[in-house]
Amino acid sequence: MADATGQEDIWTYDVARGIAGRFTFDPANDRSLLWSNDGTTIYFNSSRKGYYDLFRKASNGSGTDELLFADSKGKTPTSISPDGKLLLFTVAERGGNSDVVLLPLTGNKIESRAVLDTPYSEDGARFSPDGHWILYDSNETTRSQVYAAPFPGPGGKHQISEGGGSNPRWRRDSKEVYYVERDGALMAAEIIIRNGSLDVGGVEKLFDGIVTTRGVTYDVSADGEEFLVVDDGLSTTRPLTLIQNWTAALSK
Repeated sequence: MADATGQEDIWTYDVARGIAGRFTFDPANDRSLLWSNDGTTIYFNSSRKGYYDLFRKASNGSGTDELLFADSKGKTPTSISPDGKLLLFTVAERGGNSDVVLLPLTGNKIESRAVLDTPYSEDGARFSPDGHWILYDSNETTRSQVYAAPFPGPGGKHQISEGGGSNPRWRRDSKEVYYVERDGALMAAEIIIRNGSLDVGGVEKLFDGIVTTRGVTYDVSADGEEFLVVDDGLSTTRPLTLIQNWTAALSK
């Protein structure tokens, strides 16, 4: 959330109490937050050292911001492994491309390693709920498409989207993947995983209206029944909209 000066800080919102609270206070821009699986930690990036580096802080707001990883490139956290030991993040490379990098979150000496490093842009990487697959989007074809690749490998990738796609999400049971087409349609793809192999079943459009002009503008509940999306209406604050019981709308 940006204040009157344009400075971006991270805020949290207590849904039950309807209360928002400021989470970061540094004069630099803080954004791209990611919750840990147990809800105790928030990972984010910040420009306070000149580049968007990776930080973390207790989600209850206690303690100080801990610098996790810094270098001379922009970095965006995207996913935590199911066991909480690994962090996936996107690195902005020269020429406008981006790669996916893995960062261990335990141990005394933390070193990163590339997971997806190609001449193209890979982004939005997400661990599957069992940790055996990574979902991501790539522009290696004429337009961005969503893929799944085995982790830590070996094995080839599987294309999930049909008409282009970005910002993919898993359902908690790994049986469905959600992504956004270029025109803002939210799509759902059936995923079949058996004996270490992945296949794609039917793909259907759920609804339109996902904002595609900036960053991550939607999220989905673990069971796939609720969606939190950015409203692209006339309001300059772009409020978040919670869509419930969306399956009923499909039958109309």
